[in-house]
Amino acid sequence: MSDDQFQRLLSVQDHDTRIDQLRHRLDTLPEQAALAASQQARQQVDNQRETKQVKRLELQRTLKRNEDELAALEDRAKREKDRLYSGEISGTRELLTLQEEVDGLRSRCSDMESDALELMEAIDEIETEVEALATGLESAETAVAAAQKELAEAKAVVRAEIDQESAARSTEAADIGEAALASYEDLRTRMGGVAVARLRNGTCEGCHLGLSAMELDRIRHAPADEVCHCEECGRILVRT
Repeated sequence: MSDDQFQRLLSVQDHDTRIDQLRHRLDTLPEQAALAASQQARQQVDNQRETKQVKRLELQRTLKRNEDELAALEDRAKREKDRLYSGEISGTRELLTLQEEVDGLRSRCSDMESDALELMEAIDEIETEVEALATGLESAETAVAAAQKELAEAKAVVRAEIDQESAARSTEAADIGEAALASYEDLRTRMGGVAVARLRNGTCEGCHLGLSAMELDRIRHAPADEVCHCEECGRILVRT
């Protein structure tokens, strides 16, 4: 390769390195973490609301059973009270027994009314909490939407930089031979993304190791178009 092609290959490497850095940046944007945090916060609020809704439904079912049972007890108490004062029972013992039964039914009704009142108060309290959580969920949804917008904008900026670097890379690669490019791509895959490095002051800037005096002398006297490789890492060396 000519000296110009070596410099172009080095420029291609610089662009590829920058593209790799930008892609890593794209995958690790802080806006992505912010979106995940806002989504998690929204999910927590939604889970809390769902838990409260389930509890409210359980209490409503319990209240319905209480009301049905109370209605049945009240109906029974009324029937027994009507019998007590109907005159159809004349025996003192029977009247006393019936009176005790009526009193017992009234007491049970009173207890169930108290239970129903407590259930209704608990339901009202949970409904207030559900409403507050619904408002919180709306706020969380707004936060998620804002985070999604910020992430999309941040990604657009990075992708534009990637497109710019890719275009510049294509321009530099256009005048490099296919064989040289293929060798470069193969080395880049095997060398963790860096296939070309400058040889500066006897050191390979790819692995940062110094070459032997014998190898440096050989490279110094090699033809300018010869492709030289680092004896330590195997990268293509561009003499400076």
